[in-house]
Amino acid sequence: MINHNSFTIVKSKDSLWGSIYVPLKPKPKKSNGLRIVLFVSCACGNQMLTDLAAFEARYSDQLDIVGVVTDDPLDSNARISLKKRIWSQFSVDERADIFQKLIDNSISQGITCYSGAVKTDFFREIYQQWNPEALIMFCYGQKIDSAIYDFPQLGAYNFHPSDLPKKIGAGTQPFQNAIQNGMKSSPMVIHKVTEQIDVGPIVGISPQINICLEDGSYPSSILTLLDKITSIGSWMGVALVEELLKIKASGTVSQVENIDFEKLMPNDLKQKLCSPAVNDLSEKYEVPLHPMLQK
Repeated sequence: MINHNSFTIVKSKDSLWGSIYVPLKPKPKKSNGLRIVLFVSCACGNQMLTDLAAFEARYSDQLDIVGVVTDDPLDSNARISLKKRIWSQFSVDERADIFQKLIDNSISQGITCYSGAVKTDFFREIYQQWNPEALIMFCYGQKIDSAIYDFPQLGAYNFHPSDLPKKIGAGTQPFQNAIQNGMKSSPMVIHKVTEQIDVGPIVGISPQINICLEDGSYPSSILTLLDKITSIGSWMGVALVEELLKIKASGTVSQVENIDFEKLMPNDLKQKLCSPAVNDLSEKYEVPLHPMLQK
C-alpha cells in the first residue's frame, strides 16, 4: 500500500497487474441515483468521466458513478492489446501522462479507480460491492466476460468509433480499417456488450463525422481521427444516461434499445462534425456540452 497526498495505491497479486487507486476523500455514499460504472481509458474516456461527473454534480440525486476501471499502459503484464490498439501511437511518457490524468480525474471526483485484470475473483468482489445498474465502456482494452456485462440490470454499453453497421472497424484498429476501406466519414456507435467484440446490438449511431482533410486526403496521423471521432462520445454518453434514468424512473427492469442521434443532435453540432479533419495534433476537436450540462 502506497500513500499519496490525495489517494492510496493498493497493490495485490490477485489483480495480476495494475493497482487500485482509492481516494483519501471518497464522495459520500448515496442511497439513490442510477449506479453506473465506467470502463474507460485515453483522453476520450477521461472526457466521458469528466462530463458524467459534471452531470452527477448537477443532478446529484439522479446519478452515482460507483467506480472507474481503466487500462494500465505501463505495466508489462497488462493484457490490453497494447501493441494493436491506439496506445501503440503514443510514447511511454505520453502513455504515463494519459494514464495519470485519468486516475487524477477519478480521484478528484472521490471515485475509486481500478487498473488490474477484470476476469478474476478479486475484481468480481470489488464489482459486486459497487453493484452497478449500468456499465459504460469507452476505449477500454480488456475483453470482459458475461459475469461483468450481464451483471448490470439496465445493460452494458460500449462506445466504438467506426461504422459497425457497415461491418467496418470492429476490433482494435477502427481508424486504420476506415482508411483501408476508403471511408470518407465514420460515425461513433453505441452498442450493447456481448461475448463477441463490437458485434452487440446497436443502440445508437452518431451523424457521420468527416475524417478527411479539406483536400479529401487523410490526415498524416490517425491520432487526429481518434480525437475527432471520439469528441462526440461524451455528448452521446450524457444522452445515454438520460435514457437510462427514464427507465429507472419507470420502475421497470429493461435496457436502452434505440437512441436517434440524427434527430437528437442540433444542426450546428452536426455541421461541426462535417467540418474537415486537420493535420495539427495540437488542434483539439471540441464540441458543445450536452444541453443537460448547459442548463
